[in-house]
Amino acid sequence: MTIIFWLIILVASLFGLIKSADYFTAYSEKIGLLLGMSSFIVGATIVAIGTSLPELVSSLFALGAGTTEFVVDNIVGSNIANAMLILGIAAVVAKKGLKMTTSLIDVDLPFFFMSMAIFGYFALDGGISSIEGIALLIFFCIFVVYNMKSEEEAVDRDEMKDIKDNNPVSNKRKDIGKYSLYILASIVVLSISAKYLIDSILTLSELLAISSSTLTITVVAFGTSLPEILTSVAAVRRGNHGMAVGNVLGSNTFNLLLIAGIPAIITPLAIAPSTFAIGLPFLVIATFIAIFVMFDNRIRTWEGIAMLFFYLVFIGKITGLM
Repeated sequence: MTIIFWLIILVASLFGLIKSADYFTAYSEKIGLLLGMSSFIVGATIVAIGTSLPELVSSLFALGAGTTEFVVDNIVGSNIANAMLILGIAAVVAKKGLKMTTSLIDVDLPFFFMSMAIFGYFALDGGISSIEGIALLIFFCIFVVYNMKSEEEAVDRDEMKDIKDNNPVSNKRKDIGKYSLYILASIVVLSISAKYLIDSILTLSELLAISSSTLTITVVAFGTSLPEILTSVAAVRRGNHGMAVGNVLGSNTFNLLLIAGIPAIITPLAIAPSTFAIGLPFLVIATFIAIFVMFDNRIRTWEGIAMLFFYLVFIGKITGLM
């Protein structure tokens, strides 16, 4: 009964983490638009960072609990799930293959590779130091600035006009106040969910005699990647293949640079032996596979199936089933 109780806590905390991050992102986006920010800037900053909140907040709470291995475990597990599981599912759902725009290949793909290379190099000594965390954040800033400059910044004038017409100054102030309360509430739920997520992992690892790293790199990483899976599948069904692929590339780059960089500045990050021996090599291989299949601007259905198989092999290896 104790194990079942903590499993319920784990699932509930994951759900709370994801939903509260969704609300934080949605209402922050609305405030940004009401304040006159362009939809592109809002998407490139608020929405992009908001989707990484579950990983970031849970990582910060893990530092407080003294389990610095959680950060790298979650990053490695999430990135492998994104690169293999999400792209694999999206390619299969697309049926005739997942098509990409050249801008993804020219901008997002190189940063996707470089962020993995830098992170992997820093991890070679078995940890991420505070100085290396600063370097990751500097590269993250370069990525954001370059990404914004590479796109033609255009304000959706019809959208902004509609917002102004339907939101006089008095209404705008009321909406901003209301949305701010929603954001504060989502932050509270996000924090509580992150705390109980860490508590449930540590407790279950003791009860089940399984390392917390194994639980994090599999269950938690899959749980925090679930929103990206649903978003990518929905995008593919609408015919927006570029969004599905861009979502994965951007999320992985954010994880490696931002989610690793901020906690590392607070305290050096340790890497669990299983993550170092199995997770990191699989991350490197998964990155090269993703780059290889995307090089011709298309991920074919059979390539998607092969990527899903690779993810199952990773799960089998990290859990000791293979």
